[in-house]
Amino acid sequence: MKFKSLILGVATLFIVATIQAQEQVSKPPSPPIPIETFAGNNYLNFQMIVAKPFQAGSRFGFFNVTNFNGNYDNNLQKNEFLSQALVNYEIFKCFSLAAGATMNYMTGFRPTAGVQYLFANREWLFVVLPRFDLRDDFNFETFALLEYKPRLTDKLGLYTRVQGLYNHNTEQDAHDRSYLYLRAGLSIKNYQFGLGANFDRYGPFKVNGENYGLFVRVELK
Repeated sequence: MKFKSLILGVATLFIVATIQAQEQVSKPPSPPIPIETFAGNNYLNFQMIVAKPFQAGSRFGFFNVTNFNGNYDNNLQKNEFLSQALVNYEIFKCFSLAAGATMNYMTGFRPTAGVQYLFANREWLFVVLPRFDLRDDFNFETFALLEYKPRLTDKLGLYTRVQGLYNHNTEQDAHDRSYLYLRAGLSIKNYQFGLGANFDRYGPFKVNGENYGLFVRVELK
């Protein structure tokens, strides 16, 4: 029942996002490549996101999220690496089919396929990527990211982000991995910094982990 509710929620999100996208007259600009380091009370987090067309005007693009948590004491059981790399093909404005591979420290390499919605302008960035693993336990995962970054003055801006992931084991019908990342701070040119919090959940019993600290981020054009 929870799994069906999750699918319904994702579908509703896509419908709303698609309606908003159709209201935009110009094609959204290509998002920059953000690289972020987040130093928290329990671990160091690094993240890089790439969402780029192969070239200007191309329907083909590339999407990648690479994320790792490094335990300060180098406890190997608490270090974590997650990455997904997908080639996407835009079938209509902002909406693409995607296929590629994922890699993580627990289950290793898996081919994957899904759909992607990406909307970007100067103030907003919105990405939703639901996908299925194509082997082993055929996990279903949804990645979502929402950024709001309005200008406050000519040189200073606000930066906020909500980022989430939910991975569901379809064979066991149970939660496998999820997280929620929150960021709030300031932006100067292509640099952002401020406060952050990470909330991680693992396994069917949702063993939790939390991390609070400061982040520094740069957007590569």
